[in-house]
Amino acid sequence: MVAVAGVVAALVMTGLGTRTEGSVGPGKVVLQARPGPPGKTRLQLPPVGRITAETHAAPVLLEARIDEVDIDRVQALLKEPDPQRRLVEEVRRDLRPLFGRLAVRSLILAALAGAVGGVLLPRRRWWHALVGAGAGLLAIGLLGGLTWRQFDIEAFNRPSYEGPIERAPSILSAARRHVQEFGQVRDRVRVLSAQVADLYTASAGTVAGAGTGTGAGEEAGTEVRVLHVSDVHSNPLGAEVTRRLAESFGVQAVLDTGDLTSFGYAIEARIGDVIAGVKVPYVFVPGNHDSAENRAALARVPNLTVLTDDVTSVGGLRIMGVADPTFTATNKIDAEEAAAVRSREAPGVAVKVAERRPDVLAVHDRRLAEDSVGKVPLVVAGHVHRRTSETKDGTLTLTVGSTGSTGLGTFTVESEQAYEAQVLHFRDGRLDVVDYVTVRGISGEFSVERQVIGQ
Repeated sequence: MVAVAGVVAALVMTGLGTRTEGSVGPGKVVLQARPGPPGKTRLQLPPVGRITAETHAAPVLLEARIDEVDIDRVQALLKEPDPQRRLVEEVRRDLRPLFGRLAVRSLILAALAGAVGGVLLPRRRWWHALVGAGAGLLAIGLLGGLTWRQFDIEAFNRPSYEGPIERAPSILSAARRHVQEFGQVRDRVRVLSAQVADLYTASAGTVAGAGTGTGAGEEAGTEVRVLHVSDVHSNPLGAEVTRRLAESFGVQAVLDTGDLTSFGYAIEARIGDVIAGVKVPYVFVPGNHDSAENRAALARVPNLTVLTDDVTSVGGLRIMGVADPTFTATNKIDAEEAAAVRSREAPGVAVKVAERRPDVLAVHDRRLAEDSVGKVPLVVAGHVHRRTSETKDGTLTLTVGSTGSTGLGTFTVESEQAYEAQVLHFRDGRLDVVDYVTVRGISGEFSVERQVIGQ
């Protein structure tokens, strides 16, 4: 009982947060370790944002937070011949002793808390303090050892990002680039140093240039990036989110898989005025809420291409779009009848896919593509207003949540329903990375979750 009391007391005290802080490179960093969500490591710099990765299985939350940055010092470093290398070296040099102090403080706190827990029991004896201290020390030591042993740096290949959307592409590119460069190297501090260095340069407003070296630029020159949106449902804010995401991620095109409009009214085609502000080609595959009249009106928007049963090319990527064969906004056909129509059309779509051999098949409802599985590498769709991912017979099928946050009802009020989109990164015609972007309400809180295909 004394040992159990010591362990509980140690966990409670460290749960309040064992932390240490000190100068790391051109700033001050706070390191913290405490029992928390299993496997999470967070690197954060308010207000630039934070990167989270699931790096281990032990129930320990690790966090490195940059509290102060000497911008003049960062700018001075960026003027040196190899600023990134110098910055990483400084951060690595300073992080090692900081980690040492964090470990020592955690163990001391665990021992003291365990001793107190031991002597609080009834019929206390002098040796209760020793047993409690030893038990607390052992428990926290085991948690720390497990975390260090399990820690997987490659988890930063699949990070989640939260913060201003303008920073997301370069921060995520830097996170992945460092993991690729270090390969199987197990030096956790070395990789963490590189991540912190990139956050420093982000704070100086230079991530896209000197902060990320040549990595981001090299990716931009070899990738084809496509923004996948769907189900805007006449919400102009959803169309504006689309425009902003297209600019922030530097995509080559926007691919909209339908229901850009909602009720079939002619005035809804005016959303094309917002679409006209998108500075890249906008490929539109109509859905079951896009009337024939609105499809024709949207086709007159200068940068918008309507695909009803055709193939277009984006940076060498062949995209085949098949419009939804139904229009359900007037309720003349119910959902079950519409689903049956799509299923009947699916074999014909599969025949055309086999003939045209596209890299991507875009439909509104994935039922239209159900017979094309195994014949095309990627199917993208919308309609269900939620995110799904399924691989079968070599075909990856992705659906995206509503980019219009389900429609006009969320335009003027704060809503829990998110605006969602996907940035699809292609290499040599094959999907390589998916960045899933979520915007909460009209406050503009962004988060980005990255998935590396095949991992």
